[in-house]
Amino acid sequence: MRSIESDGDTIDQAIENALRALNVARDQVEIEILTGATRGLLGFGGKKARVRATVRAPLLSRLHGLENEASDMDSRETLPPVEHDEPAHRQIRDTRTEPPLEAASHAAAPSAAFQLKCKDTLEAILSRLGVSCVVQVGPGADPGSVLLAVSADSGGLLIGRRGQTLDALEYIVNRIVGREDAVSGRVMIDVERYRERRLEHLAQLARRLAEKAKQTGRPVTLNPMSARDRRVVHLTLQGDTTISTRSQGEGHYRKVIILPADRMRKPPRPKPPES
Repeated sequence: MRSIESDGDTIDQAIENALRALNVARDQVEIEILTGATRGLLGFGGKKARVRATVRAPLLSRLHGLENEASDMDSRETLPPVEHDEPAHRQIRDTRTEPPLEAASHAAAPSAAFQLKCKDTLEAILSRLGVSCVVQVGPGADPGSVLLAVSADSGGLLIGRRGQTLDALEYIVNRIVGREDAVSGRVMIDVERYRERRLEHLAQLARRLAEKAKQTGRPVTLNPMSARDRRVVHLTLQGDTTISTRSQGEGHYRKVIILPADRMRKPPRPKPPES
């Protein structure tokens, strides 16, 4: 980890000088105050404030450390390790990060005690990561689920690239609370309405590309995305009988393909006879 010592006429100025030298934001460093500024007699003999600034490890890396700790617990597995290919006709249950639709429909409403436990768990993790935030808790959109809505100045850090940090945080919370209450529903975490805005964007994208597939009569392939995002695409288009969706690929390269229904029904074109 990078670390430097810097001084200034005040502690705030010393911190600013350190941040400028490291070229990082304030929430990316840990500050240790070495000495405060002192005034000398008649303006002579004064000392400047001095601080030590240490760049923190990326938030996602620190979360992976907590994830390893959670993996050592006797807890239920909330993320099945393998994703299976959908059948060619239609597959809407791309549920590596989401509960099966049938199970969700029968889930009981989360108790107030369980909601509070989820909130306390998330706040404890964020405090350990050095993130100052406000967490609101309530029932989630899916039956039996809990929604933890986070407001923080460093919301972008908590979300991460394409929501990767947020997904990791959500996974860890589910592992911890699932160990203590195996019958309760899934915990979903949103930061500054990122999940809500992402869902709206994906739904619009899915409809637009579905129209393209209908007009051209050709399959349309989306960029690789997470299981959660693929599920949104599948569910958005499941009521449209003129197209079908399926997932293809492995791991981080798994993507959704939108196919016109007519194309699915056409038999493969026979090869011309060899001359």
